[in-house]
Amino acid sequence: MEELLKKYFKGDRIIWFVIIALSIMSMLVIYSATGNLAVRHSSGSAVYFLFRHAIFLSIGIGLIVAIHNIPYKWFSRISFLLLASAVILLIIALKSGTNLNDAKRWITLPIVGITFQPSEFAKIALMIYLAKVLAIHQQEKITLRIYLRHLLLPVGIVTGLIFTEDLSTAILIGGASMIMMFIGRVPFKYLFYTVFIALGAFLLILVISRFLSDHTSLFHRVDTWRIRILAFIGPGHNWLNDSVRFVLGNGDSSIDSLTSNFQASKSQLAIVNGGFFGQGPGNSLQRYFLPHPYSDFVFAIIVEEFGMFGGFMVLLAYMVLLYRAGVIVRVSNKVFPALLVIGLTITLVLQALVNMGVAVGLFPVTGQTLPLVSMGGTSILFSCLALGMILSVSRYVKENKETPAEAKTSGNDKNESNN
Repeated sequence: MEELLKKYFKGDRIIWFVIIALSIMSMLVIYSATGNLAVRHSSGSAVYFLFRHAIFLSIGIGLIVAIHNIPYKWFSRISFLLLASAVILLIIALKSGTNLNDAKRWITLPIVGITFQPSEFAKIALMIYLAKVLAIHQQEKITLRIYLRHLLLPVGIVTGLIFTEDLSTAILIGGASMIMMFIGRVPFKYLFYTVFIALGAFLLILVISRFLSDHTSLFHRVDTWRIRILAFIGPGHNWLNDSVRFVLGNGDSSIDSLTSNFQASKSQLAIVNGGFFGQGPGNSLQRYFLPHPYSDFVFAIIVEEFGMFGGFMVLLAYMVLLYRAGVIVRVSNKVFPALLVIGLTITLVLQALVNMGVAVGLFPVTGQTLPLVSMGGTSILFSCLALGMILSVSRYVKENKETPAEAKTSGNDKNESNN
């Protein structure tokens, strides 16, 4: 049995443990959180959704096994192709994608009728591309021309195609890209000016939207952004709240505003009910009232059923993943795999922190899922794809460490030495 595990499950064992632990937690909480959804579904049973979720998890773990056995150099070689494919899919979604919840974030595959979010694929494709470009330019100073043409332009295209329909994902991808480029030795002043200009442009859009009675289709979700921000800051009066209201205007009693307040209050109530050890598996009360308790607010259900202890263990799992990624980076002797691990791990961990932060009231309501825990085929499969790539690098590092120094090849060209 041990030999079988070593043959098919290679790489960092602690990361494998984190994957299995989060998958088990996911199965427990999804079975409980889908109770109310099952009532509205023709099956009338949460077992249907549990079985469906288990299938996606199984496929996802199989995907990890397959991907982590592929040499990481292949990811570098197809980086531009992956990025170009992601941009094309984002354009298709923006122009003729499936409209759900007043946003075109999904593409429906013909014949099979399966929907997926191209933004999830774009996250991974962009991180691979950035790792490739940063690795190539590690031996020289990254000039403003290189930064604008080869780094900022692709990031701007991807986030620009996403932000009108999914602001939180665009911010997450942009933030992860900035962190990755900072680690990849892009001058800090370039990144600072970029963030400053992007923030200024976003505020300008919000201010202009106050005076437009009929928004163009390009910014049709601006009102939703404003409402969620205003709902997040609440009714209190202080210099920060008053400044935000001065810029964004006063809140309203629209359905979007009431929904945001309702979601936040029910999520926090679930967390309060959880206490330290929780109500026990399957005993959540707020799952019947909280919108999307199986995806966007799954962390609130975890805390209600497993307490602050369970919530802390989930947070710890992502922190362990981040730590082990740091270990892989420290022992890696090549630039591309190190940056690839950094980019993919930061993206996963940032998304997890945003999901948990929304549940406890640290951030405005968004639609970010909890990687490997929330129900949703696209999220699970692409999270597993990212984890497979991380383990691919880990496998290489481990095998390279065990290979005698005289057996290692040398004399590669500049790109190969970096990759």
